[in-house]
Amino acid sequence: MGSKAAKKERVVTSAATDCVEIRGARQNNLKGIDVDLPLGKLTVVTGPSGSGKSSLAFETIYAEGQRRYVETFSPYMRQFLDRMDKPRVDDIRGIPPAIAIEQSNPVKSSRSTVGTMTEINDYLKLFWPRVARAFCPNCGREIRPENAQSIADQVFRLFADHPHLNPLPREGEEDAKRQVRVESNARKKTVLITFWISVPAKTEPRVFFDFLQQQGYLRIWIDNKIARVDSDPKIKRLGARVQVIQDRVAISDETRARLVEAIETALRFGKGKVNVVPTTENTEHRASNIERRSDRQSAIRNPQLAIEELPFSTGWHCAHCDLDIRPPTPGLFSFNNPLGACPECRGFGRTIAIDLNKAIPDRSLSIKQGVVRVFRGVEFGESQKDLLRACAREEIDIHVPFEELPKADQNFVINGEKRSGEYTDEDYDNDRWYGVRGFFRWLESKTYKMHVRVLLSRYRAYTTCPSCNGGRFQPEALNFKISTIRNPQSAILLSLPEFQALAISDARDFLSEIDLSPNDSTARMLRDEICARLNYLCKVGVGYLTLDRSTRTLSGGEVQRVNLTTCLGASLVNTLFVMDEPSIGLHPRDVGQLVRVMHNLRDKGNTLLVVEHEEQIIRAADNLIDIGPGRGESGGELMWSGALGEFLAERSGQHARAPHSLTRDYLNGRRSIPIPKSRRRSTSSIKINGARQHNLKNIDVDLPLGIFACVTGVSGSGKSTLIHDVLYRNLLRAKGQSSDQDPGACKSVTGAHRINDVVMVDQAPLARTPRSTPILYLGLFDRVRELFAAQPEAMAQGLTASAFSFNSGSGRCERCSGTGFEKIEMQFLSDLFVRCAECEGRRFQPHVLKVELHGKSIHGLLDLTVSEAIQFFAQIQERRNLSEPLAVLEEVGLGYLRLGQPLNTLSGGESQRLKLVRHLAETENIERPTNGDALGNLFIFDEPTTGLHFDDVAMLLRLFHRLVDRGHSIVVIEHNLEVIKCADRIVDLGPEAGDQGG
Repeated sequence: MGSKAAKKERVVTSAATDCVEIRGARQNNLKGIDVDLPLGKLTVVTGPSGSGKSSLAFETIYAEGQRRYVETFSPYMRQFLDRMDKPRVDDIRGIPPAIAIEQSNPVKSSRSTVGTMTEINDYLKLFWPRVARAFCPNCGREIRPENAQSIADQVFRLFADHPHLNPLPREGEEDAKRQVRVESNARKKTVLITFWISVPAKTEPRVFFDFLQQQGYLRIWIDNKIARVDSDPKIKRLGARVQVIQDRVAISDETRARLVEAIETALRFGKGKVNVVPTTENTEHRASNIERRSDRQSAIRNPQLAIEELPFSTGWHCAHCDLDIRPPTPGLFSFNNPLGACPECRGFGRTIAIDLNKAIPDRSLSIKQGVVRVFRGVEFGESQKDLLRACAREEIDIHVPFEELPKADQNFVINGEKRSGEYTDEDYDNDRWYGVRGFFRWLESKTYKMHVRVLLSRYRAYTTCPSCNGGRFQPEALNFKISTIRNPQSAILLSLPEFQALAISDARDFLSEIDLSPNDSTARMLRDEICARLNYLCKVGVGYLTLDRSTRTLSGGEVQRVNLTTCLGASLVNTLFVMDEPSIGLHPRDVGQLVRVMHNLRDKGNTLLVVEHEEQIIRAADNLIDIGPGRGESGGELMWSGALGEFLAERSGQHARAPHSLTRDYLNGRRSIPIPKSRRRSTSSIKINGARQHNLKNIDVDLPLGIFACVTGVSGSGKSTLIHDVLYRNLLRAKGQSSDQDPGACKSVTGAHRINDVVMVDQAPLARTPRSTPILYLGLFDRVRELFAAQPEAMAQGLTASAFSFNSGSGRCERCSGTGFEKIEMQFLSDLFVRCAECEGRRFQPHVLKVELHGKSIHGLLDLTVSEAIQFFAQIQERRNLSEPLAVLEEVGLGYLRLGQPLNTLSGGESQRLKLVRHLAETENIERPTNGDALGNLFIFDEPTTGLHFDDVAMLLRLFHRLVDRGHSIVVIEHNLEVIKCADRIVDLGPEAGDQGG
């Protein structure tokens, strides 16, 4: 804090409250600040980008809380946990165990989904075996294990007290009852209880019948009639198995015990399978003339027609089709388990195969022009000759564009003469055309060669698994389905992959309509846990996602909110949650729901520390910590710690406690981002026709060029799908550039010729290692090294430009390899980084450091800030090439960065602006064209205000307008209202998320 009196006042206040006391925090640019964090409250940390918010929240408070928690474990357990550095702080007291929920997406595995990340899948694999009903994949009948009692109950429901053929008379109730009793006694329903027994191969019927007699059985059911085995039946041949009659029972209450006993015996000898054959005394010999029926449910509805053979089984077995299915176990309903994973894609949902769009990228070319890309080179030119010879034999026109050829001719080129199957060496020798697919199959047999593997990688692509259709599960898991029983007439049956493909909001509604048994408390508990987590996901604004959505495809904000749901579902208490801008990607309409979720987490007894710039969340905080006043070295001071109302108060006595707070000025309205006085007009555009990727509803969109356009809409409405998948990837294809994924589905994207290039500026980090620096990223270091190498002392020593590189060359310190520090691995503690004793942190060898440029060694130059470097380079002749990119950096508020500062230490807002400055520097000399044929580059930004303070947003907008004034076009996906109000054109998607958007 600014004054000692203020510090003393806060210490006294903190003693009376339950809080975390931080004293002397000096991590990164923090200036030894003292601050109290109240427990059980929602505290928001705000301030300009680079002021030290993350240094306080994550690298100091969270790091110490996590470090102390890990230290409570044994040394053996500690080696398996993340080890964190001890932060630079004098003292921290009263800190609880800490959990960090950051905005980055660390997941790279394709196995991780929203369901696995939230642990919902763990509950589903227990819930599904208990509740799901099994259905035969062949006939569709429901399968359930039976026992003798349940089979007897079904037989009684079907046949007890029903006259066999004649319907009941309608005249006279007493006469009707009398006639029912007479007909029931005269024509009582009789059933045969039979079981199958195998007949050994080449066994004579007489020998087999003697065997049955020895076992006490005298009748069999064959050819829809009863045959005795003690007489000499005229049976010449037996099949592989025979139905043996266990008993014949007339259905009545008196014979129930006999029926159950007969079924039990038949099940024992029939290995868990039994048949019930309905017959009557006077129809027994006419059974073969009665039409057989196959629907047991029809028999229940119409007992007069129930004369079919009714098979039953005690296992997971369709008795009608004689088909066994795998019993339901938790492993069967997990794609991360070998029992449940699809055997073809092994649970990934995708397979890698040859992509014909890469093999034949331009179908407007003819066969003669080399429509098959891989055949164009010298190495495989012989295959092009084979194709031409085959086309001559088949009389295929080789001068017509490939796309205009008949489908049969196209299939011939692609699949070859055999159309399907593997080609043999004989086929190749006989000059049979093997097709494009056959050529790649031949290449795949040569993958032991490195260059062949590299070649194949250029033509392969991930495609949806054809076996599971992307569902990840093997076919046996699809036999088990759950339905809503509230409305049986319109009940929907869903397998587990189908359930996981539902939007989370729809999945929640589906589960709530399932009618569970009141006696199954376990199933109810599982459903309640699943529904609670699904409800949390909806509350934090990601109800449009699906449980099978791959985690690595989520944005940073979506990952953070999904993690927040995991914490809520875990019901943790007395825990410190540290969050980094959880509002990323949220429409202003949805921020209120997020605030309620955070308050819910707070009300359970947890402490929330949130780094945030969203005004709604700042105003919902119980406590506010403002870091400033500036950025980098100009920041790191505690501007305010206390209640928001006092922070915003206008009484002059309190102003001294936050004298230069940019946050207070913007919240009070003293500063604001002005609305542009005029809007630019566009004379040309890029037209998207019939966009239908994901939830887009076949929409047509005109994106004007030469202006600043903003794409808005609620979270999940289709903004990223439209801009990333449809616009960006189709423009890359039109420009002949490759992308990591296929372009989004649409009829056409026209107008690509009106731009020079398309540039995506996304949220990906700049670097993960400390070797990349701002001067390297901006491409200035090569020229700087050349200037050092041109100095007389360097030339005298024979030093070249490579000697002044700390990433390679002979001039860097050999002990630390140019990093300036050494890493000491501590087995049970966090790795220790100490300054290199050889170079003392200066990265280079002594003879290299002796070379100076205007009084600065290479190490001294890398230690300059951007602002200092601008003044330094003004002394040299090529100051324009070096100073102008740095001047743009200073203009956007990054003048405090050091030229040699590792990029992995930059905040999200700093990284985003550095990317923008690089693109601006690369296009500095491109001026607005006058003929209207081209409009420079098209820049696409995905939420560029991520990590930016109100004042940083104002700087960013000035950069945007500068880019547009230079002749470029900007399309921004954004929720920030300050950015939206400054756009020249708005494209709004909606009205809702998921299926209700697009």
